[in-house]
Amino acid sequence: MRCLGQIDGRQAAESFVAYLLTREISTHIESIDEASDRWEIWVRDEDELARAQTELVAFEANPEAPQYAEAISKATEILHEKEKARQQAARNVRRIQSSGRPSALGSGPLPPLTLTLLVLSIAVSLLSSFGNPRRTNEWGRTVVEQLSFVSTLDYVQSNRDPAASLKRGQIWRAVTPIFIHLGMLHLAMNMFVLVSFGRMVERWLGTPRFALFVLLLAVGPNLLQGLSPDWMQGSPMFGGISGVLYGLFGYVWIRSTINPNLGISIPFPMVVIFVGLIVIGLSGIVPNWPYADLCHLGGLLIGCAMGFASEQSTG
Repeated sequence: MRCLGQIDGRQAAESFVAYLLTREISTHIESIDEASDRWEIWVRDEDELARAQTELVAFEANPEAPQYAEAISKATEILHEKEKARQQAARNVRRIQSSGRPSALGSGPLPPLTLTLLVLSIAVSLLSSFGNPRRTNEWGRTVVEQLSFVSTLDYVQSNRDPAASLKRGQIWRAVTPIFIHLGMLHLAMNMFVLVSFGRMVERWLGTPRFALFVLLLAVGPNLLQGLSPDWMQGSPMFGGISGVLYGLFGYVWIRSTINPNLGISIPFPMVVIFVGLIVIGLSGIVPNWPYADLCHLGGLLIGCAMGFASEQSTG
């Protein structure tokens, strides 16, 4: 995220930010101080900074132009459509259908590690204001700086080396991004999937083995996402536990497919959704796709491999 510049007056700043949204440039504004009514404009995607700077020059030259006056209503429509799409995606997520013996695995109190992951994800996401804390939120800013894949300072000083913090021995960063979620819906959907799959797999494996599995599903996908080059859609600026969740899904999917005696059936539409989201994201057909699909892909592949290995060892 980079600071684009400053604009006098909240109304002018909001009009400009709304206009940028209609141009598919995501931003947010921060007040410098209430007395001066001056606002900083921050661009979320650094790759869009040059285009945003061009738009800022045009706005400063003629802030009363009609496109800026009309931008707020158009931006509202865009946000409304995006929210409808998110809600539809949430409705498409279905609980795992289970019968017989595994019904006890997918119900009842949460086992300890699944519960811990749930609590930490919610607490960190709320404390960090979903990865975007205000300047006055010192706790939140510290959490984001310490738990992100790479610290902002290391990233800048190393000329954008995504491994800069890891090279300094801060190896926890290969795991901790799983606790930072970047929106309320992002958190809610991930926690729903965590509860559905996490307690089932934890009861299958037992908490110690489940902990090692989760660690593998965090480190592998996070490194793949954070260290891959731009042309592969890699980026160190990501967050969320979805890489782990894709691994749990893949594990249950493969085991239940190989061994029908487990009594678990994952609906085909759910498989289409999980796999389809990765295909859509990596294909690049949707501009500004917000998900870390290399992380998802890495988790899915590891989970499927572990599920296959588990059935082979028990067969």
